[in-house]
Amino acid sequence: MTVVDKSKILTKKNDHQHEISADPDNPDSVMKVWVREVTFLDIQKAAQTMFVIGGDGVSLDLEAYWKYAFTNWVTGTEPELTADEMTQLNAYVGEQLSGLLPKPEELAEAMQGGFTKASS
Repeated sequence: MTVVDKSKILTKKNDHQHEISADPDNPDSVMKVWVREVTFLDIQKAAQTMFVIGGDGVSLDLEAYWKYAFTNWVTGTEPELTADEMTQLNAYVGEQLSGLLPKPEELAEAMQGGFTKASS
């Protein structure tokens, strides 16, 4: 059966709004972030930044991965942050934000078809 509804195979164009904690000592302090859906080509591009192939084999550059994720998949923030400011988030806020994005190990799995596998 051929797919008739293209929306079933294309990423959604709407970004998802989330609120994350901005201060572990103040539960009322939140930051709004908008995250877009990750595409197949996003996975490929992120992999190019994360996997470094050299004479000694393959190594991981997690900083490059998270920089890519924060500056490409997060489409907006409140308060508004520049791409440079996104790379300067404190550890607490960065951890909250990273929880909304694909993890490096999920990316590696996706490279092997893992995004399409049913969850157990």
